[in-house]
Amino acid sequence: MPGLEENLNAWDKSYEWTKAGDEWSAAWGGADAQWFSSILPRIHSFVPARTILEIAPGHGRWTNYLRQLCKQLIAVDLAPNCINVCEERFASDSHLRFYVNDGRTLPMVRDGEVDFVFSFDSLVHVEAEHLKSYLFELKRVMGPNAVAFLHHSNIGNYARTFRFVKRLPRKLQDTLLSRGIIDETHWRAFSVTALRFQEWCAEAGLDCVRQELINWGGKRLIDCLSVLTPSAAAGARQTIVLRNKNFMVEAEQCRLRNLSYSHPESAR
Repeated sequence: MPGLEENLNAWDKSYEWTKAGDEWSAAWGGADAQWFSSILPRIHSFVPARTILEIAPGHGRWTNYLRQLCKQLIAVDLAPNCINVCEERFASDSHLRFYVNDGRTLPMVRDGEVDFVFSFDSLVHVEAEHLKSYLFELKRVMGPNAVAFLHHSNIGNYARTFRFVKRLPRKLQDTLLSRGIIDETHWRAFSVTALRFQEWCAEAGLDCVRQELINWGGKRLIDCLSVLTPSAAAGARQTIVLRNKNFMVEAEQCRLRNLSYSHPESAR
């Protein structure tokens, strides 16, 4: 399970960051294509925002776009290496602030300071205990009309299936993976499900108003995109849940479109 020490070791020391994180956008045809085709359409109603909080920016793959949509951006990451790279990469942007945190709290953010919270392709590796801690912190730092867009794990919903697969001989597992019969875990947090996340939001005083369950590389909906707001005075709002089995189809269509319509100069 990806605990804090495992995440710190992975992203601060072990992972090589060959393309500053853009390598994870290859299925979409690159970071630009993924941002404008898959991410911005999902958050366009929430930006621009005065103050944006980004959790776990890595080497700034999405910071590069978010910085253009706010007057102030605060980014926190468990890995000092990531923060150092971001500070150097965006040194000319005086409205950006970068901090190393403990992977669960936000002491550097003032109460009610944030208008939009963003995290994509990072919190999927965070287990329940630390994800819950972040939610209580978000309740504190989000303004009354703030919105959060968080990408987290839903693989716990398939825990029994993956436990069964893990008991199979390695050679059989490889065969089933190659044929698309079983899925990779992609180092997701098994203690997290979309439904549990809704419950944790309620405990923290947040409303989880939207959830999109998505697949990631395979067939099962092992990930979730959740939209949160501070709890309404009249009581919790019902969560609208969308089951999107075609998220990776969307990625492939984006890749092909990007390949077909990229600037002629880039094809040389």
